[in-house]
Amino acid sequence: MLKGKRGMAIVIAMVLLTCHLMFSAQHVHAADSEETQIAATLFMLKNASEVSNAKIHWGPVVGANEYELYRSENNEPFILLQTLTGTTTDDYDLTVGSTYRYQVKAYGGTSLLTSAVSPEYAPYPLPDNLTTFDNTMHSTLNLPNELKVGDTYYRFNFVQKSSGGFGQMIQQTSTDDITYGNDKVVLSYTDHPDLADSKFEGINILYHAPTNKFVFWAHYENSTDYTLARVSVASATPGENFTFHKSFRPEGNESRDISIFKDDDDSAYLISTANNNSDTILYRLTSDWLDVESQVSVIYDNQHRELPKVIKKDGIYYLFSSQAAGWYPSIPMYSSASSIDGDWSELRTIGNTSTFSAQSGSVMRVKPNTGNHVVMVAYRWMFGWAGTENGTTEERLLPVWFSNGYAFYDYFDQVLYSASDDAVVPVQNGKLLSQGKPATAQTATGTNPAGYANDGNYQTEWIGTGSSWPHWWKVDLGSVQEINNVQISWWMQKGSEGFYKYKIETSTDNVNWTEALDRTHNTSYGFTSDTLSSTARYVRIRMQNAQLHNNPNNWYTPRLWEVKVFGADEQ
Repeated sequence: MLKGKRGMAIVIAMVLLTCHLMFSAQHVHAADSEETQIAATLFMLKNASEVSNAKIHWGPVVGANEYELYRSENNEPFILLQTLTGTTTDDYDLTVGSTYRYQVKAYGGTSLLTSAVSPEYAPYPLPDNLTTFDNTMHSTLNLPNELKVGDTYYRFNFVQKSSGGFGQMIQQTSTDDITYGNDKVVLSYTDHPDLADSKFEGINILYHAPTNKFVFWAHYENSTDYTLARVSVASATPGENFTFHKSFRPEGNESRDISIFKDDDDSAYLISTANNNSDTILYRLTSDWLDVESQVSVIYDNQHRELPKVIKKDGIYYLFSSQAAGWYPSIPMYSSASSIDGDWSELRTIGNTSTFSAQSGSVMRVKPNTGNHVVMVAYRWMFGWAGTENGTTEERLLPVWFSNGYAFYDYFDQVLYSASDDAVVPVQNGKLLSQGKPATAQTATGTNPAGYANDGNYQTEWIGTGSSWPHWWKVDLGSVQEINNVQISWWMQKGSEGFYKYKIETSTDNVNWTEALDRTHNTSYGFTSDTLSSTARYVRIRMQNAQLHNNPNNWYTPRLWEVKVFGADEQ
């Protein structure tokens, strides 16, 4: 990282050991422009007792201007559910005891371009004893510690020197993965010349069973800047002091963001960004995981990706990464490959354009090693954000679902989970009421009409005219509804990221308006999710201003990527 975001978050904090994920290789190639896949995740409506709704996503098809969505219940013939222009929708009130599959057909005019069928899904009663992760406030994902040797769990904290930079690595142990103690300094800045004035980011600690060693890898820099661009490696027998082996540039290449991927055969790989995060390179480690054996491939060339993390799902490797954008929310993308040495698909979009006001982070199984459910832990590095204390870090938990090389995730205010039972249950505050409904705006520009902001596609946007503020956008829900939640994906300009000051207004007749929520004190970049209680047919987003982090003047054009209004069924 050029701006040290993980350096700020790691100091005096426990290493997130569950984040030592996987990685894979080779040059990106363009996929067939008429290829797609479709998949869904089951979710529950707030206060329900069954997980009986499906959020369905499919990959966009080049040249398609319309999609038909079909559903098969209990292997019966597919029945047309919707015709739409977006790439996601919800299906509600599924029956527990039945199974469901979905099919999408992509059309360019009247020509069928391609089609795809999803895996099978079975609704189920809400399990007991689930933990809640709340994406609307500071929450922590509590997963089992994978660093267990014999009957002992190990975890490691990092403490700064008073003058700054790495000071000590402190080992703690536990017999129940609940109560930790027995603090012991196992690595100090005095142990090696390279540690005297250093800092670590992107820390990975894994257990190498054949040699009975903990292996430590990290991005290594001096304490004050980012000129070294190295990796570092250390190791220790569990319970003993670490030996710091070296810091170096693998194969002579710069190395900034890194992760370590351990494959099913216990071979391990270093994935590293180079050339100021322009390139992403894969290296094979030696059999003891203590050095780089060889460079396998350059996965991305001049793509400016960072935070590379990989997971292997159903025999396919998925590489997730964020756009290099400093501390601010950025565009998430991923690639997939059927082999560790490639070929990799083209970079594909996933989620919305700001990772729901975060950055693409770690992907992991909720039940370590053997679980089926996968989540993205997206990081909110709030250094320099308005209204936040420098160094503040939060996470957003995004369930991930897959199909044949395609991956999808979306935002939910709450996610229920259980590591022991391998359970992940997203919770949505009402049904989606606004998608595809008539939308209007104060102004529209060319081919970017108001309806682009509620078409079910995070990658299309409504654009206003010039820098005319305030500005409004509204949707007609068709009848009076109970409104619970409004989610907005806001436009941002990289390098001049801004957050919108806005109000949400509602009306039953499109004449008399009520202020349902005042968000003129908003400081969230890229995405907001607002809980409210209102009864209305019309919902209006009144954009008052945009505040840029690097400019006192608002030169933004009012524009919206997507607005989602959730609530109860029609009255």
